[in-house]
Amino acid sequence: MNLHYAMMAPNPDRVRFFLQEKGVWDQVPKTELNIISQDHRKPEYLALSPLGHVPALELGDGVTLTESRAICTYFESVYPEPNLMGVDARERAIIEMWDRRVELSYMFQVAGWFRNSHPAMAELEKPQSAEWAGISQTRARKSIAFFDARLGASPFVAGGRFTIADITLHVALGFGRVVKFRPWEEHANLNAWRERMLARPGLAK
Repeated sequence: MNLHYAMMAPNPDRVRFFLQEKGVWDQVPKTELNIISQDHRKPEYLALSPLGHVPALELGDGVTLTESRAICTYFESVYPEPNLMGVDARERAIIEMWDRRVELSYMFQVAGWFRNSHPAMAELEKPQSAEWAGISQTRARKSIAFFDARLGASPFVAGGRFTIADITLHVALGFGRVVKFRPWEEHANLNAWRERMLARPGLAK
């Protein structure tokens, strides 16, 4: 097994925080990549991850997993405690629903905003679109208001306990800082939840 990852990138962070919450980050063999240096575009890496996705988990049997959610699902089975993805069919479905809501309606919008507006992405996102950055920003702001309301009604994103959905939102909020978006400054429920997340040793940078 070997986990190819990059520091301070949202999808690798999603897996890293997941493993830190499991208490096994230091037990997993790893190779660190530099995305800015485009390590993920090199032929040897593309042989493992044809789309250049990071992270990638080599399982050692010729199979490589390249989606962060799939990698977390694999590690949930290998390291079942603490449970972060649901204990039965009902809870697993609810957690996945909220996790995907965060990913698709918020994190992806922040990604579109960043990739199409930040100078550091000019070489990776050709052509950048100022119009798409604006659309993504509007959608991100609308989405985070939805999650603020959710966190006013529920202590955690997916319900009464900490799960992968909280990890995904935590990562997405951190990602938003690259476009200077700090929605917790205007949303009280989100801010209270974020303070509790920052107190968790497993979510430490």
